[in-house]
Amino acid sequence: IYTEQAADVDIIITTALIPGRPAPRLITAADVARMRPGSVIVDMAAAQGGNVEGSVAGERVVTDNGVVILGYTDLASRLSAQASQLYGTNVANLVALLTPGKDGVLTIDVDDIVQRSVTVVHDGAVTWPPPPVQVAAAPAAAAPAVVETQPQPERKRMSAGRRIGLIVLGIAALFVVNAVAPAPLPQHFTVLVLSVVIGFYVIGKVHHALHTPLMSVTNAISGVIVVGAMLQIMNPDPVVQVLAAIAVLVASINIFGGFAVTRRMLAMFTKGGEK
Repeated sequence: IYTEQAADVDIIITTALIPGRPAPRLITAADVARMRPGSVIVDMAAAQGGNVEGSVAGERVVTDNGVVILGYTDLASRLSAQASQLYGTNVANLVALLTPGKDGVLTIDVDDIVQRSVTVVHDGAVTWPPPPVQVAAAPAAAAPAVVETQPQPERKRMSAGRRIGLIVLGIAALFVVNAVAPAPLPQHFTVLVLSVVIGFYVIGKVHHALHTPLMSVTNAISGVIVVGAMLQIMNPDPVVQVLAAIAVLVASINIFGGFAVTRRMLAMFTKGGEK
C-alpha cells in the first residue's frame, strides 16, 4: 500500500506493532526495489518479525539496488554518542552566551531570559526559582459585529379548509375532463395527474442530502419524455406539435441541469488537477 510513497522518499522508518502478534508487513520487496540507491529503511519492529520484507533482526542489510535496511534491536543504546554530542553542543552554546567577551570571564545578564533561568545565586543572593517568563498578552478578540437583519415575513400556512377545497376542485376537474375529452386523452390525463401527485409526495419527503442521487432517476424519466415528445412532434395537429416542443425543451433543461449539478457535486470530492 506504500508503493508510490516508497518510490518518492529516501528514508522510511517503520514502527507498527500489534501486542501479542507478529509485526504487520507494510513494505514489500517490490516496494524496496522501487527506492533509489542509497535510501535507508529503519525497521524498528525487526525484533517482532519486521514491517519490511528483507529486514533481519539485529543486522544491517544492503539490497541489490543499494537500499540499506537497518534491523537493529538496540537502537536506544546506539544513541549514546548522538545524545552526548547534543548535550555538549547545548553546554558549549550556553558558555558562549555567558562569556560574550570570549575571554573566559562569566558575565551574567539577568535581563536575558536564558541566563536568568539557569542562575541560582547571584551577588550573594539566592535567585532561584526564576520569575515566570512574561508572555506578550494576546490581543483581545474583537467584538462580533452586530448585523441587523430584516425580519423575515412569516409564511402563511394553508388552512385545512382551503386544502380540502383545492383537492375537491382537482377531483372534480379530473372527472370533467374524463367525461368530455375524447379517448384516449382521459387515460393519459389520469396517468399524468396521478404521477404528479405521487411524485410530489415521494420527492417532497426526501432529505435534501439525497436529492443528487435522485437526479439519475429524474434524468431517466426526462429522457423518456424527450423520446415520446420527439415522436409526437411530427403530428399534423399544430397543438400537439407545440406541446411536444415544449416538452422537449423543459425535459432537456432538466437533464442538462441534473448533469451540471452532479458534476459540481463530484468536483467537491476531487483534488485540484485530478480527474
